[in-house]
Formats: sequence, C-alpha cells, structure tokens
Amino acid sequence: MAEALLAHFTRYLYLIPGGYFIVVFIKRIIGKTYLNPTWRTFSFRGIKFKTDLSKQMGKDIFWRGAHDWAPVFTLEKILKGGQTFIDIGANQGEYTLWALKKVRTTGKVIAYEPADKLYNQLNENVNLNPQFKDAFFSRKIGLSDVPGRIKLYTKPGINEGVNSIYPSGDHDVYLGEIELSTLDIELNSLELKSVDCIKIDVEGAELNVLKGAKNTIITHRPTIITEINKDSCKAAGYEAIEILTFLKNLDYKLFEIGLRGKLSPLQIEKISEFSNIVAFPN
Repeated sequence: MAEALLAHFTRYLYLIPGGYFIVVFIKRIIGKTYLNPTWRTFSFRGIKFKTDLSKQMGKDIFWRGAHDWAPVFTLEKILKGGQTFIDIGANQGEYTLWALKKVRTTGKVIAYEPADKLYNQLNENVNLNPQFKDAFFSRKIGLSDVPGRIKLYTKPGINEGVNSIYPSGDHDVYLGEIELSTLDIELNSLELKSVDCIKIDVEGAELNVLKGAKNTIITHRPTIITEINKDSCKAAGYEAIEILTFLKNLDYKLFEIGLRGKLSPLQIEKISEFSNIVAFPN
C-alpha cells in the first residue's frame, strides 16, 4: 500500500520540471529490487497500466508514469481526436495507450509487436482500458522492407525494450523466429482514410521499416516519430544518417525531441549517439 501511494505521488512529481531528480532520489532510498516477476496495476492520467517491477521499463513506467515522457509529450501535442496512429515496435503498450487516449473512440491505433510476451502484455494493457477497445487493432508481427521470417534476439538482463533482429556482441539471447511484413502490405488490407502519425522503435530496423512504408508515407504524409541509436544502426549494417537522409528525400523537416518534448531543428551532422526525432511533412 505504501509503495502504491508513493508511486502515485512520484508519477505526478515526475511531470514537474526538476521532479526527475527527486524521483530518482526517492526510488534509491525506498524502491525495492525485485528478482522475480512482480506485477502491479495502476491508473494515471486516465490510463490503467499493468507492469512488471522486475523489468527495467516496467519499473520506470510504474514510478514515472512513462518510460520516457519526452516523446510521449510530443505525441500528445501532435495527435487529435479521430486520427490514426501506428505504433511499430509497440512493446507493452506505453505509446499505444497514450495515443488511444488522444484519438479517442473516433480514431484508430494500430500496433505491431512481434515478441510473444510483449504482445500479450500489450493486449492485456489495452483490455484494462475497455473504453478504447473499438479503436484498437494489433498484429503479432515485425515490420521491415520485405516480408519473410527472421530470428529475434535480446540482451541478457532486465531491460524488456531491447529486442532486435540484428545479433551483436550484447544482443545474443535468442528469442525465436518471428514473421515479417511491410507497412505498405499491412495497410493494403485495412480501409484507412488517413495515416496521421507513425512511431517507430525497433532497435536498428528503423531504416528498413521506413523503406517498407514508403508508399504509405508518400500517400498519407504522416508525422513520424522514431528512435535513432547509432550502435543499433551499425549492428544493422548502416549509418544513422541514412534514416535522416531517407526522410529528407521524402520532403520532411526534422526535429530532435528534447526534455519535456521540446523540439529543436535537427542538425544532421551533429546527431547524438542516441536520440528521438520527429519528422513533419513539408
């Protein structure tokens, strides 16, 4: 009970400028380390969420309300009621749920997550929010530039947000084979009037996802939010700048997402090792 009350307080505290440091201090003093799956269900800002406190992202979401608020703040500024949001690499549903709250029952959220456990957790979290069920559609599949099947890997440890189809020195824990498709193929079977925003977080597969979504991007001109990790890009066999060049060639203007969702024009030659960016169509 004390943990639940304290976490309720820290979630609101985290939204206040400077609150991050206080939350970190509180977690260090009071927060427990759980070695076995330890599930908690909580409500925050109109969303109900179930997380595992033995996992890194689950613990962050429980204490903060979100694993990373900056892109969530950006997403909330972009989305409007009735719009369509596509979540590629949906994980346990963090972005999906905040997007569902924004687009409401007149909109649509389509989520793609290939990992069995995360896909099940994603759908369980949406089911905890039955007011959104008619606006939600999910597929247990990975997206790339061509359809097929491929092996999925992760890192040893407690971070459930690092699954990748590109094995490397630290991505060496085999999870199994997954099915791949492309966004263009997927959306051919759905009758969507618009695609308004796409979020991509796929641990190095971002460039291939964009290539497989090229027709969708050209047709619908969605806003695109994507993670860029230089090490993940290298493991996939390309440089991070290729993502930015691809988007610029499709006539997009690029911004880096900073603290609290503040946007700054992106200088391609100065992109950091890890960043979240948002691309707006010109």
